[in-house]
Amino acid sequence: MPRPDMTDVELMQFIRLLRTHPEQYLRIAQDDIRQFPDDPGAYVDRHDAWARLGRLDLALADIDKAMSLEDDLGTRLQRAVLLRRMGRYREAIDEFNRCEAIDETAVTGFIYAVERAECHARLGNLEAALTDCESLREDHWQPFLNGGLGGSKSEITAAARRLAAEAQKS
Repeated sequence: MPRPDMTDVELMQFIRLLRTHPEQYLRIAQDDIRQFPDDPGAYVDRHDAWARLGRLDLALADIDKAMSLEDDLGTRLQRAVLLRRMGRYREAIDEFNRCEAIDETAVTGFIYAVERAECHARLGNLEAALTDCESLREDHWQPFLNGGLGGSKSEITAAARRLAAEAQKS
């Protein structure tokens, strides 16, 4: 788990470890939990490993444990993204909305607006999806993250329209 005394190089190595060797990252997180069972960051780290390994159920249990120890905006946003990845779109929207209530800029105009737009679209709510897409800057671009929408603002908006149309047909 990243420590406050880590250098930038050490932090980048730690992040790279999650991407390249998630099983090793998981072992480190589990060791941290054994040593520091009340540290919410250790559970967030293990959540990251479980999510990377495709064990979304275990990732959710860990993110919920982290929130029970310390409820903070960053952890809530991670929970919302995880719920979206799990296909639990209504719950993800509710979590994104709670984040926005805590900090009105937490969702709009950022990657999380795209995440929430996708949830609305997959539920067939085109108007809400387009509202989130509109909050993006005109020059917005993002990679396809966690299996979600990506591209430019116009590409994301077009994809949201397609998803909403598909959902409305179902």
